[in-house]
Parts: sequence; structure tokens; C-alpha cells
Amino acid sequence: MNILSFDIEEWFHPEIFNGMFPQSSWDKLEPRVEKNTEIILNFLNRKRLKATFFFVGWVAEKYPQLVQAVAQEGHEIGSHSYAHSMITKMTPESFREDLKRSLDVLNSLSNHSVIGFRAPTFSITKETLWAIPILFEEGIRYDSSVFPIYHDRYGIPDAPREPYQIYKNGDDGVWEYPMTTVQFGNFNLPVGGGGYFRLYPFSLTQYLMKKCIREGRNLIFYAHPWEFDLGLPRVKMGVLKSLRHYTGIKKFLDRLDRLTDLFPFTSFREVLSSRVQQN
Repeated sequence: MNILSFDIEEWFHPEIFNGMFPQSSWDKLEPRVEKNTEIILNFLNRKRLKATFFFVGWVAEKYPQLVQAVAQEGHEIGSHSYAHSMITKMTPESFREDLKRSLDVLNSLSNHSVIGFRAPTFSITKETLWAIPILFEEGIRYDSSVFPIYHDRYGIPDAPREPYQIYKNGDDGVWEYPMTTVQFGNFNLPVGGGGYFRLYPFSLTQYLMKKCIREGRNLIFYAHPWEFDLGLPRVKMGVLKSLRHYTGIKKFLDRLDRLTDLFPFTSFREVLSSRVQQN
């Protein structure tokens, strides 16, 4: 089964705005995450789909009713950190503190224990694998942060492309669900969400996903609330950055509608449950 996931963050959280919106300014910026997440919830309800919502703890703390609404609809709650800081910019101590703060908020609002994590900007890299044992110690049992590609901000190009146990502790551990890629020779092409879904022609996305399924592999799709926002605030930046960030916003919901007609999707929780039952 394929996995549908959403990283619930504000429009000013992406790393592309690094240094432009310090945390001290967040309360003064226009809030948009609540109404954009409601668009996602309405879409999922209409399509009768379940998904995993990785919440930034700061968002959950500010909008507790949003986390509760997501959980009450039967969706899974996961952590997307507390302050959306890249792990590559953190120490083990500051990472643990941020993670615990996030989990404290989310566990108090969810109707189930939070066991899933996705790092901001996929920032589990070879240099930050020290974070995995910390995830385990704080109760996380699966991670979906490794992207097996070359990228200017993230990626472990030679990481396994299938789910694998990234950390083992006796009979327990942490499973890694790497982001979906399609292999051409020695090159992994990312597919299945975010900017790649917005920038690729839909026919290319469809072709790549069908290729994954023919290979017997599950898809992991991801998106952000701001990608559904037709009134997304425009921030002045370089031409390439602007194209990378704003292209495809207007068509995003329609494209996702088409995609979910073509392929079945569910949450990480349901896939993990099926894995346990099969074993």
C-alpha cells in the first residue's frame, strides 16, 4: 500500500526562507496553516482517505484544536520537530530538547502515542545519523527523513531505497521509510511529493509511480499545507528560488485529486499495522 503524508508547517517555515523569518517574528506573521490544513482534511474526507500528519510542535501548540480535529478524523499524528530547525544545524542536546518539546505537545493532543518522525528538510544525513538513537530513546519507532538522492541541502545518495531498520536495540528499534525514488543506472530520481510533484509534468509523475509499483515498491507521497494555498504570500527572492517554491501551487489540489484516483493511499500507521500482522 502507498503512503500519504503531510508535513504540517506554516508558510514561513521552509528552509528556502532561512534567516528571513526568525522564530521571534512568527507570532507577528499572517497565520495560514489552519485554513490550509482544513483544505487537506476536507479533501481526505471527500476521497475517504487516511493519512499521516507530521506536525511542527509550534503549530500544534498554537492550534491544539487542529491536531485534535486531525486525530478525530482517524488520521495519524507524527512529529515534524518543534521549531522546524534542520538537524544539521543542531547539537544532540538541542535536538533532543526540541524533539521532547514536540512530543510533549503532540502526545497530549493526540488519541494515540506518537511514534513517527520526519525531520525538517529531510535533514537526516550521514552527518546527523546520531539523531536516530535519540529518536528511539524518546519513543519514536519509525522515521521518514532519509532521501536517497544528491541535493544541495539534504540526502544520503547510497541509502537503501526500501524500508529498513536503521537502528536496532534488542528486538526493538527504528524503521526507516526512505522517500520514494526511481533508479536509472546509478542515479536516483526523486518522485512523489512536494516540489517534485509541482515541478514535474503530471505524466512524468504518473510514469515514475507506475514504474515503482511494477517493481513491487510502495510510494511515499508528501505535501505541505502551503502548497494548497492559492493566496500564498509572495516573498522576494532569486528567480530560481522563486520558481522552485511557487511553481505549481495553483494546480496542486487538482493534481493530488487525479493522483489519488490512480493509486491507493493510506497512513504510515496502517502500513505498519499490516506489516506486524503479516509477521
